Amino acid sequence: MDNNWISQSVILSAANIKVHSGISASISLRSDLLRLSQQAHNACVNPEDAGGLSHTERAAISSRMCTLNHEIQLGNYYADLIPDSAEEKKIIDTNYRGHGHHRLEAVLRHVDLVTTSPKDASAADIRALEESGISTEDMVRLSELIAFVNYEIRVVKGIRLMDNVL
Repeated sequence: MDNNWISQSVILSAANIKVHSGISASISLRSDLLRLSQQAHNACVNPEDAGGLSHTERAAISSRMCTLNHEIQLGNYYADLIPDSAEEKKIIDTNYRGHGHHRLEAVLRHVDLVTTSPKDASAADIRALEESGISTEDMVRLSELIAFVNYEIRVVKGIRLMDNVL
């Protein structure tokens, strides 16, 4: 079987899984799932139509979610996608709240809430996004990004744990 897909997977790279590691044979049994996860990653983080969430903003939000989940390696991957001079670098800092940028304040509040306490999210949180000028399409894009990156974080952590016991 061609193991090239292992080296192209953000999930496996962040979990520090190598082509000939002990877990690679087990993972190859689920290569379809990891290929689909990589496709979802590409679609959420670097879509052809970014809408109102730029690729740089998506990377910064993703890195922030990793920080909130104490996932350093994946967070660094996302941070490396952001140009050093980009204003969006501030987003990674979980103490940064948008400082007067109403739209960004609403986005970061929503990202933090759904990432750390999704059961507490309510219709009022969606209204806050609407009131800040976020379009319905961009709310969907943001929701997809939040859902995918939080999934990605959990898979990375799970694979890393499995690798530790094999």
